[in-house]
Order: sequence, then structure tokens, then C-alpha cells
Amino acid sequence: MNEILGTNHKVSKIDIPEIQSLNLDEVIIHKAKDAFAKIKKPVLVEDISLEIKALNGLPATFVKFFLEKLGTEGTVELIGKSKTDTTVTAAVAIYDGRNLKILKGSVQGTLSPKNRGEHGFGFDKVFIPKGYSKTYAQMPPSLKNKISHRALALKKVKNYLTS
Repeated sequence: MNEILGTNHKVSKIDIPEIQSLNLDEVIIHKAKDAFAKIKKPVLVEDISLEIKALNGLPATFVKFFLEKLGTEGTVELIGKSKTDTTVTAAVAIYDGRNLKILKGSVQGTLSPKNRGEHGFGFDKVFIPKGYSKTYAQMPPSLKNKISHRALALKKVKNYLTS
């Protein structure tokens, strides 16, 4: 996060139970309010949605659970021979106890049937952004940090905070 934002903020990983919803806004709002209630300071939280067209938008916000149970290749296998058109969205919420702002970044792409690459985490080994032939995991982190859904959302955060 700091690398993308060009900052040196303290990043804490706190365990916040997520509500079960396919709606990314609902998930991120709940997460922001819970994080603020827990630490009593302004927070910036994020969440991801991976929407596979052939699965009618699933796994969406449940991507973490799909990856835990099926792995990346198992999730892709659910599609069979269908098109693998996919949209990945990062939502970032900033909340100070009164004001809530949600900023998002989305990237269109496709899914590789096999894991490719060594960098990254989650679905990075199978997600190929539109206009590229490599998965996020095959890209140097410096490139991924410029073009990813997370980078797009965090650029909006930076613009919002400096305006």
C-alpha cells in the first residue's frame, strides 16, 4: 500500500469479521465502521471482488473462500470451457467516525487455466489484465503496482486525500 501511495503510513492488519454479502459496498462500509470502532482512529480499509462472467459474477466478495477451498486452478475449473472474462475490483473506504468515502478501481481481464508466475497472492497467478499476456504473478511488482485494481483505487485515495 505504501509503495503504491508513495507514503510511509503505519499499516496494521486487524481481524474484522466480514459480513456475508455479494455487495462490495456493503462489505467495505461494514468493515470500515468495525475497524474504526475497534481502534478509535481514522481508518483506511480495503476489500476485493472477483467477478467471473461465466459464473454470473461469482465469486465476487467471496473470492477468499473460493481460493481457500478450491485454490486458483480449482476456481477456474468451475468455468469449464466457457469464456473466462473477469472483472476484479478493489474498494477502499476511508472513515473517521463521521465521514465515509469509498473509492474503487476495476480491471477487466481473463483467467489462465493454470497457475503462472511467482509474485503476488490470491488470484494473481491466474488473472491476466486486458491488454497484457502475463498474469499479475508473472509481472514485476513495479508493473503490477501501476496497473492493478488496487493501484487504481489507491491512486483515487491519494487524489482524494490531497485535494
